[in-house]
Amino acid sequence: MNYTLEQTQYMLDHLDSYNGFDDQAPSHIHNLSLEVAELFNEAYNEDASEDMSALLEAFRGLRRELPLDEDGKRYGAAEAYEWMHGGHSSNGPHFLPGISRTTPNG
Repeated sequence: MNYTLEQTQYMLDHLDSYNGFDDQAPSHIHNLSLEVAELFNEAYNEDASEDMSALLEAFRGLRRELPLDEDGKRYGAAEAYEWMHGGHSSNGPHFLPGISRTTPNG
């Protein structure tokens, strides 16, 4: 793949460093997923579809590594959802066109 954003390949190359680390605090994996979400939004704004696809898959994989909370949602799901939709500002969520606005389970 030929990624438009140079950060995409770097991020994907280093995701494996988290695989198999059962003792990693969920907050570390959650924070990494927020970084991926931020890159996803950058790729979206650059119309970099290859980046978007790879980053979305990475985001999903990271989120699936997180434990479920008592309400059945993954650790930090609401914040991750907001970041994935470009709304990581104090002004509330800013949804990207064409992306579902239903709350995911993680």
